[in-house]
Amino acid sequence: MKFRRKETIEAVQWTGTNQSEVKALAAQFVMFDYADTNHDGKTFDTVLKVKTRECIIPANKGDYVVRGEKGDFFITPKEEFESIYEKA
Repeated sequence: MKFRRKETIEAVQWTGTNQSEVKALAAQFVMFDYADTNHDGKTFDTVLKVKTRECIIPANKGDYVVRGEKGDFFITPKEEFESIYEKA
């Protein structure tokens, strides 16, 4: 048997620089931190973390922050998101 998702969700893709767009979607469910990813003490990248029902999950650039039908938030990797959802 085959099944199709019925729900329409809201989501935004994390680019690493679109904090205001992510914050507009998820408000108090997102946190931003900064990490020295180059280990040079000069370059700091923004790290996005999302509070889910179970825990706090870091997002990678390209991942989607998704608001589900019940108002919960979660992270979905780009490849998985784009294989499941299409623009409404």
